Amino acid sequence: MNMPQKNPQAFEFTKEQQRIMNHPPFEDGRILAGPGTGKSTTAVALANELLGRDPTPRIKFLTFTRAATNELSKKIAASEMYIESASTIHSFSISALLRNPGSATFPTPLRIPDSYEQRELIDHHLAQKVGVNVLKLRKLINEMSAKWESLEEIHLEEVSPEERARFMGTWGQHRNIFGYTLLAELPDLFRQALINYDDLVGIDYELLLVDEYQDLNACDLEILKLLSDKGVSILAIGDDDQSIYSFRKAHPIGIRNFTDEYAVDEQYDYHLTICQRSPRLIFNWAQYVILGSPDRDPGRPSISFAERAPDGTCALLKFANEAEEAKTIADIITWLHGDKKMPLSDMLVLYRTDTVGKVVIPKIREILQERYIETSDPTVIRELLGITENRRLLSILHLISNPTDSLAWWALISLTRGLGDSFVNAVYDLAYKSNTDFGQALSLEAEKGFINCPARSRTLASSLWAEISGILQNLQLEENPPENWGAWIQGEIQAERLPSCTPEFLELLLSIGSEIAEHEEVEDLDRFLSQIEPKAKDLFQSQSNGVRFMSMRGSKGLTVKTTIVVGVDNDIIPLPRGDQNEERRLLYVAMTRSTEYLFMTWAARRAGPSSYAGRENFGRRQPSEFLRGGPVISQDGTRYVHRLTTS
Repeated sequence: MNMPQKNPQAFEFTKEQQRIMNHPPFEDGRILAGPGTGKSTTAVALANELLGRDPTPRIKFLTFTRAATNELSKKIAASEMYIESASTIHSFSISALLRNPGSATFPTPLRIPDSYEQRELIDHHLAQKVGVNVLKLRKLINEMSAKWESLEEIHLEEVSPEERARFMGTWGQHRNIFGYTLLAELPDLFRQALINYDDLVGIDYELLLVDEYQDLNACDLEILKLLSDKGVSILAIGDDDQSIYSFRKAHPIGIRNFTDEYAVDEQYDYHLTICQRSPRLIFNWAQYVILGSPDRDPGRPSISFAERAPDGTCALLKFANEAEEAKTIADIITWLHGDKKMPLSDMLVLYRTDTVGKVVIPKIREILQERYIETSDPTVIRELLGITENRRLLSILHLISNPTDSLAWWALISLTRGLGDSFVNAVYDLAYKSNTDFGQALSLEAEKGFINCPARSRTLASSLWAEISGILQNLQLEENPPENWGAWIQGEIQAERLPSCTPEFLELLLSIGSEIAEHEEVEDLDRFLSQIEPKAKDLFQSQSNGVRFMSMRGSKGLTVKTTIVVGVDNDIIPLPRGDQNEERRLLYVAMTRSTEYLFMTWAARRAGPSSYAGRENFGRRQPSEFLRGGPVISQDGTRYVHRLTTS
């Protein structure tokens, strides 16, 4: 029986897109598409068309980045199709594991630590248990994660076999006692479940449309192959020129080899080659950069721009130092907003390294704030999560879902003056001896008056337990989840049944609650809490009212009128020890975000901390080698902007 379609949108297809509309739902295929060529819009239109066929295939959209997932879900909602929202590989793995209890081994209920819990609690405590410093501990975690992602043994030279063995044993104990699962391990757990069980439920799709395929790593790719072996067709959608996630072991070879690995019929290998987004001058500059990549497939069809594409404005601007660079960038933004009436949300300021981001970007933001120009930074969510009253509220909310949530109690203990590591270690040891988790051990000790804990901490611990237990008992919970968890939290705070938080954090919770209520199925509180950090990053990236500052990698998937790429000095772009081909692709991604203006800046000299950015020897700097000989030559930035803003 065909599902009805609700007001399908009309699209004016190119001939390339029309070919894709005829793709059969039970065949594997590939869509290789350059930036701005309409791959996501085409894929959603294809899904809409397939839903009108008989038999109607069961379709699911998957992608890697949350930004891409967000964009796809909005397009799906706009087309009013009867189809699930898009999911990341990670969320797809979580859903499958939760629907198939016992198919993988991890602490239950599933609890993924947020960045604060990982950074401030887990890393420091685990490092002490392993007997290494935090820096070495993070290298050990990265080594373990790399194995999950690449499906190969990864051994860092700076990690000894003794440290590795001690870490693995201690980490296994630590995660069980505190009840957490790392986000990076979830796809590998799902992969193992697919190998071990033939009766998994919730994966009976007939076609998976996998966007951003070039960003998948070996584990992700094997998941798709295992699903394919179970009869699921795969339509791989992506662009090997935009593969920029090697740090999680992704590689463009995945999409390049797809047609061979899946024996795709030539008629189902599609190419989208007409860029509908970039102006001519910006497009030509970006193409110059990517065509210089030695590892790029020479047989790939060239990307062209639309016939009616405007010229656009682009410039490579040189500055004597970073102070001059920051001021002039602020002048560009002020001119665009004041004279050109461009919304601040249509401007991106991008940077490559944390060093440049932490030194130059604050100077730009400071100048803009003096001019009353609003700015936004997606990394601010980490600051909000670390504020005491916000963390306290979050921990209590976690305890509503699970009264013995170990990480939540640990955070509350860490926020209580007088309850330090000695108390945490005492409860940890009790949990280990009784073969239970930290939260349950704490609950048992509370009943005994914490007699097995240090004497000086018993009164404080009893007081904390009584206070939090009283809050949990007074909350007004309904049988069914509210439509907007953010609004429910606000109501409980106003009724003084929940402690307050900062106004900024409450506003964020309300926005996330509204976003989920509008685009997704309302779920339980635990699911809402797990979405706070990733959803916050999405909102700051895609829905800010101010100028957005973010890393070049973080800009992927965004489209704006103006992009300013700060610090395209050689040895910053590319980084000396980075994968040079990926560094080139990263610059290409940054250059193809804008539809009107593209400015890239570099400084002849950098002072202070930023002088270390990407360089081993200090002195004069040059613009990126990727731009050498290109269609846009470097010019004095101050003079250029003066002419631009006064003409």
